[in-house]
Amino acid sequence: MSDSAVFCRTAVKEDLNRVVEIHIAAFPGFFLTFLGPSFLRLMYQSFFQNHKGIFVVAGSNEVINGFAVGVMASAGKDWKLALKWMPQLLFALIIPVMRNPLRVLKRLFTQVFSKAEPYSVPEKSAVLRSIGILPGSQGSGLSGVLIKNFEATAKKKNADYVALTTDAADNERAIGFYKKHGYVIQQSFKQDNARSMLMLTKKLEVNF
Repeated sequence: MSDSAVFCRTAVKEDLNRVVEIHIAAFPGFFLTFLGPSFLRLMYQSFFQNHKGIFVVAGSNEVINGFAVGVMASAGKDWKLALKWMPQLLFALIIPVMRNPLRVLKRLFTQVFSKAEPYSVPEKSAVLRSIGILPGSQGSGLSGVLIKNFEATAKKKNADYVALTTDAADNERAIGFYKKHGYVIQQSFKQDNARSMLMLTKKLEVNF
């Protein structure tokens, strides 16, 4: 992928279907992927329409091959972003619940009724929720382009830090990527009292 062909910009509504395609390809076997494209589209739309959301897409030759999405920490838990879409989200969950009711309902119950997050981010942080890259575009430098543009957008929203969480086990490539871009491990924690996770942060430069 030549530098001249690469673009990165703020996402627009017309990008949502492509973002969902990339998510499904990039995260096979993940719980959110299991919930299906209708749910994913509504979830990403909630970030897109939230004034504290940060949503950038990147690719080459006018084709989107990756995205980064997050939200200012003061916006609260992710499920609160989608309250206005609750009827549509419930409708989108019908098929996943029918396929595996125990898995879906247990996870949703945990998310809705859980206590505060088991980690704390610095004040004035933007929280990077996800970077998704098409498998064929991995290693092209697109992840670096996305994270730099996410950080620049966060700075424009007056963020002093970017924070993120990622798996602690069998995840050396992702952890190494974030460390390469200036992120440091601040905290380890258990998600749902089972999954080992890390919280990393990066202080954004004043003249970013």
